[in-house]
Amino acid sequence: MTNIVARSSERKRLRLRSQGAGKPSPNDGVCDFPVDPAQPAGRTPVFWIPELSPDVIELRAVLADADDPAVMSINLAELPDLVARLDDDDAWHGFWWPGAAAHQFWLPTRPADGRATYVVILPLDKLMELRAEAVLRLWRALVGRPEGRWAHDLPQQTRDRHILMLRAFDGRASGASYRKLAEALLGFRGRKADWESDPRKNQVRRLVVDGRYYVRGGYRDLLRYPIRQLEG
Repeated sequence: MTNIVARSSERKRLRLRSQGAGKPSPNDGVCDFPVDPAQPAGRTPVFWIPELSPDVIELRAVLADADDPAVMSINLAELPDLVARLDDDDAWHGFWWPGAAAHQFWLPTRPADGRATYVVILPLDKLMELRAEAVLRLWRALVGRPEGRWAHDLPQQTRDRHILMLRAFDGRASGASYRKLAEALLGFRGRKADWESDPRKNQVRRLVVDGRYYVRGGYRDLLRYPIRQLEG
């Protein structure tokens, strides 16, 4: 099985690469990569960078007063069930899954050998609330406390709609008509005249449009849920 690294080129442009050979996509700047087909999608490590995901915590090793009782030293590289990768610029990505949820952290260089003290780089930006929640969840996991809520859980109704979007997009890409999609996905039954005035005609078209948006990069918006839009 190959683990995938998601990173930026010169910290500006997202690119995915695998540890094995990959074919770059001309549209999205990504590579095809092999994964274990028996592995659930939610358990497959995908490494992001802090600029794209507020759940990725940027850490830096620092010197600390050994006599300070508040100091907490950590051996990042030896965390149990850790998956880690270096990217082309020697930045270090960690994906740690201690229990029901995963934690991601990013360092500009390899972590210190053995135990060390770290600080969190927390930008004062529009995603700070989500970033702070991710930091607290990581800290609780490190000290053995319940981690608390995960901010990005989609409501079931929203999950169901996203599933419909992708099914509609896939069906349309495979040559299905909008009417056939509405029959399969939305339960439309009727003649051509009924179809022309049925609200599901516009509904299925919207599903295809929205599905295309998410497939072509909009899926990254879900990393910031429930923040829907970042305005300048």
